[in-house]
Amino acid sequence: MLYGVLVYLLILLVNNNLNELVTSFSNKELYVCIALSYLSLESIRASIIFLGKWFEKLPQKYRAMVQTLLSLCISLLIVYAGVFSYFKWVEGYTVGWYDLRNFFVIFGFTAVLYNILYSSNAYLLRENTVQLNLENKLREKVEADFATFKNNINPDFLYESLESILQSLYVDVNDAEDQVDLLASIYRYQLMHRDKELVSLADELNALRNLVALFNFRNNDRIQLNSRLDAMFDAHVVPGSLLIAVDAIIRNTLMSRDQSLLAITLYEEEDGYIVLQHKLNDKLILHEESLQAFARIQRVYSFFSDIPFVQVKAYGENYIKFPAVKITEASTVANEG
Repeated sequence: MLYGVLVYLLILLVNNNLNELVTSFSNKELYVCIALSYLSLESIRASIIFLGKWFEKLPQKYRAMVQTLLSLCISLLIVYAGVFSYFKWVEGYTVGWYDLRNFFVIFGFTAVLYNILYSSNAYLLRENTVQLNLENKLREKVEADFATFKNNINPDFLYESLESILQSLYVDVNDAEDQVDLLASIYRYQLMHRDKELVSLADELNALRNLVALFNFRNNDRIQLNSRLDAMFDAHVVPGSLLIAVDAIIRNTLMSRDQSLLAITLYEEEDGYIVLQHKLNDKLILHEESLQAFARIQRVYSFFSDIPFVQVKAYGENYIKFPAVKITEASTVANEG
């Protein structure tokens, strides 16, 4: 209705000046413009719906062109029929081209603008739908990786630990008992935190020390973990992520008999990273399973932090950088609720 009023006022302004506007105003002509506006817009909408059903397989570009031309023709035909009927049966004379010109220009522009807005909205809707589908698929993949990452038990680590325990039984029963305790504490930690998305860095560090101690039984105490983290450092990590990273380091680093230590240093950087650092000495054939688990860490951390999980190898050193995830009180309360 409002658009019909605007159309009528625009036609009056084109044909008259402001002083003649009051004297030229006609209620009948206003109602005609309102009716024409309604019929024109509804015909455009109907043509778009019709084409959407019957020409669905037509490429979008061609369908938009056909849609615009068809709706324009139908709209102008309705306007012509309405204006012609009004002037012939109400005013009593045949309408001329000059009288129709303004109607055709205004309603033709309306039809084109309507189609442009509709096509733009449809395009944005398609693009947003595609983007949302991609984001949902990515989220599902990350969640699946996260579930696999948390619940996965490293078979190589388990079998090697059991072999080491069996060998120690024939040499030193106390060493075997210590290894059993360390192995149990590591898997107890994993089972206790398998349903958690994040754990405190302190808890992860305790489990990491047990892991290094267990590896040292097989490597003659040549693995050293040095932590330079502040005791009050308030950060969280994905459970098991540091353990998997250190496991990958140990499995893929060549430790010769004359090499004294594999020193792994853990420290904090000012840019929000927790860093594992050690000297590079990679084996020629890398442990594939540990590398795959290492790659899953990268995808999982993208779920919790805007800064990426990265690995940098430079100047004979390997730097594995974990985003330090901070949990606010508000999010903690929400998680507890």
